[in-house]
Amino acid sequence: MHILNNRFLPILVVLTVMSFSQVQAAASALSADAKTVLITGANRGIGFEFVKQYAAAGWNVIATCRNPASADELNAFASKQKHVVVEQIDLLDHAGIDALAAKYVDQPVDVLLNNAGLMRGPDLGQMVGSIDYDEFILFYRVNAIGPLKVSEAFYKNVKQSEMKTMAALTTGKGDKGIPVPGFSLYKTSKAALDSIQHEIAIRWKRQGIKVVTLLPGRVLTHGESANPNMESIPIDESISGMRDVIANLDMSQTGHTIQWDGEFIE
Repeated sequence: MHILNNRFLPILVVLTVMSFSQVQAAASALSADAKTVLITGANRGIGFEFVKQYAAAGWNVIATCRNPASADELNAFASKQKHVVVEQIDLLDHAGIDALAAKYVDQPVDVLLNNAGLMRGPDLGQMVGSIDYDEFILFYRVNAIGPLKVSEAFYKNVKQSEMKTMAALTTGKGDKGIPVPGFSLYKTSKAALDSIQHEIAIRWKRQGIKVVTLLPGRVLTHGESANPNMESIPIDESISGMRDVIANLDMSQTGHTIQWDGEFIE
């Protein structure tokens, strides 16, 4: 039997108190009377717009990103809000995801919104004939495996909520999106996510959990220039539309992919 040396006890007590204080601080920032959304990739673009719109609607917002310390705009926004907290989720760090779920173990999450992902291209390593297989694994770990881990980790939080909704963002129209070379890893990893969402819907339908894959449309979030030959959607309009899809989702629609304007995608 190992006896803990007394000289380590004060350190252990301090760490325990600090951990408990962090949990209390997070919990006190959230209203018991409001619905709660947890958003990944919340520091910019679509994720940040979701944060702003849900906060404006009076929701609790758990806004997560890979590196909160450098999320200046998100932190500045959260500092002015009563019920927005910023947390870390790195989709490659499964232990960290579990730790955050443990921190919020008693917090119902009405909407779990898997928005974070890896997107780049066109590039040679994403073209058949010159595929970069290390990048292939990275794309799948971030865009498919990571969101699945988040859904598994926060399953109990979603289950104990009122809305019981898990959503994830896809690209294009499933595997048919971005009809040009150089995006194969991104497109196929998102197609894998679409399939995973369908499997989650089947697995947890009896628990009353609604699962939807959302298509935001062509939103210019990476500094792209508008293309007169391709219709783009203002980011606030896209997010507002997806929030409406989430709000009106019912069990007959679970497992489906739905565009921001309510169109069902086959």
